[in-house]
Amino acid sequence: MGFLRTISFLLILSIGPAVLVGCGGLKLDHAVRSSPDDWPMFARTETRSNVAIQSILPPLSLQWEYDVTGGIGNGSPLIVDTLVIVGNLRGELYVISANNGNRLGWVSLGDAIQGSPVVDGSVAFVATSNSRESLVAFDLSEGSFRWKREYGDLEVSPLLFEQRLYFGNTSGTFYCVERDKGELLWKFELPGNEKRKGIRSSAAAVEKTVVFGAEDGSVYALDAETGKQRWRYRTSAPVVAAPAVMDSVVYVATLGGLLHAIELSSGKPKWEFAAGSPLYASPSFAPGTVVLGTTGGKLIALNAGDGSNTWTTNLDGVINSSAVVSGNIAYVGTLKKELFAVNVSTGSIVWKQSVEGRIKTTPAVARNRVVVATDERLILSFKGEEQ
Repeated sequence: MGFLRTISFLLILSIGPAVLVGCGGLKLDHAVRSSPDDWPMFARTETRSNVAIQSILPPLSLQWEYDVTGGIGNGSPLIVDTLVIVGNLRGELYVISANNGNRLGWVSLGDAIQGSPVVDGSVAFVATSNSRESLVAFDLSEGSFRWKREYGDLEVSPLLFEQRLYFGNTSGTFYCVERDKGELLWKFELPGNEKRKGIRSSAAAVEKTVVFGAEDGSVYALDAETGKQRWRYRTSAPVVAAPAVMDSVVYVATLGGLLHAIELSSGKPKWEFAAGSPLYASPSFAPGTVVLGTTGGKLIALNAGDGSNTWTTNLDGVINSSAVVSGNIAYVGTLKKELFAVNVSTGSIVWKQSVEGRIKTTPAVARNRVVVATDERLILSFKGEEQ
């Protein structure tokens, strides 16, 4: 057991001044005070941009690490206020002090949390693989559930957009529910889904349109208010990555190794790029640039206008998660147990750090820190210099 992990273990035996903790209990003694530069949901924004507000410069230094006792799914940790919030595959939701790595509390939801929660105010909305109580709202300040709802097995990160929650389940149904009580507003069934293809792609939203991919190889755009289909774009392979939207263009990665650029208004193709290996992660954005990680171990920058290759950098390790762009730096982890900082303009590696465990999830970047999860059940918080 490493020194920092030992310290984290000892710290959880005491109750910090900012929280009341019981056996599997979680109740903060204050309201969560969020900031615009926080990381409150998967990919930070409704458009799934994977762009941090802060420009954090390497070299980074490890500030703390914490063992969450269970594996981490495909979502990223969240950074909200002075809190790091993360769910694990044992169905436990953890809240950790961002300042020192001390556990502030945890609550069991019973079944695996595959994606990221979304936090709004003091309420965390969490999707689980429990088909009976698959979407829950937990009040971090009150220490109690606001509501629990049954929407089938969920392996996605819920989207909060204009006071509504959007998500799909593994049986191929996409839902829109209201925030305050979790009641159904509308649902959309994948058309012609006799083989019960699922939805494992988290949704993105912009301009009253919600977009998601599905295992049937299609990308769907729905009216966010009514659920009416606006368009359907057929790719040649399943889509598990979340779409990402920039400047009214939807960018979608597929398991067939293609990145598709699709016009948001019409669903017509703009361009496509062959990455040469399956794509599990969403792209990230810099001005005029799309940054893409591949399972072939390459980080690629493309011209957002025409899809031409600006640069390709070999990181020599499978990339299953998105890079996060912070200023002119892209932070990305690999299954080779390394965290990289890459110059977005040139593709040059400016910093890298070996870690304990493979990095399969997207980092969270906010409040002068880069937080990553590894498959050794660890949450690692690195501190950098704000530009």
